[in-house]
Amino acid sequence: MSPVTPAALEAALAAHDWRVLPALPGRTNHRPAGVLVPVTWDPRPRAVLTLRAADLRRHGGEVSFPGGRPDEGDADLWATATREAEEELALRGARRIGRLSSFPLYTSDFRLEPFVAEVPVQDYVPEPGEVAAVLMADLGGLLAQEAHDAIPYTIEGVTRLSPVFELEGHVCFGATAHALHELLEVFAQAAGAELPPFAVGRFQWGDLL
Repeated sequence: MSPVTPAALEAALAAHDWRVLPALPGRTNHRPAGVLVPVTWDPRPRAVLTLRAADLRRHGGEVSFPGGRPDEGDADLWATATREAEEELALRGARRIGRLSSFPLYTSDFRLEPFVAEVPVQDYVPEPGEVAAVLMADLGGLLAQEAHDAIPYTIEGVTRLSPVFELEGHVCFGATAHALHELLEVFAQAAGAELPPFAVGRFQWGDLL
C-alpha cells in the first residue's frame, strides 16, 4: 500500500463517480444536510468524526461526521458543512478536495451531502450540547483490516450490505458508515490497494437501532 498524500486523495476523488442514492422505502429523504468529512494528516491520514450527545432529539448517541441543516445565510451545502464543523468542533482551515455520494437516512427524512476536506492538524473543541466525543478513524488501519463488518438489508427484493465500523469503542453504522466506506474505497484507489471484503454476522440491526 502506497502512502496517500492530500494531492493523491484529491485526484482520486476527482475521478470518483459519486451518486445520488434514491429515497428509502417509506421515506422522502428530501431534507439535505451539509456534512464535512474532515481528513487530517498527522502524519497518518485520519478522518474526524463525532459521537453525538445522547440527549439530542435527532440521532442522539450516534457516530456521525460534523454537519447539519442549512441556515438562511449559508451560500451552499459546503458552507453549511464548514459552518457546522466550526460550531461543533471549532474546526478551522478546511480545504475542499472532493465529495461523496448523497446518502438517504433510514431514521429520518434527511440525506447526507458529504464534502471531503483536508484539514490542518489542530485541537478540536467539542460543543458540549452537541458533541460527546471526537473520534478519529485511521484510514490506513481500516484499509489494512482483513474484513469490514456488515449487516444485510433488503429493499424491493434486493439484498445489500450495510457497513459497520468500530471506532474507539463506538459503533458507526447507517449513512455515516456508508460515507466512511465510500471514502475508504477512494482511499484504496489512491493507495493502490484492495478494499477489504465485507463479513456478515457479528452485528445485527437489533444491536444498533
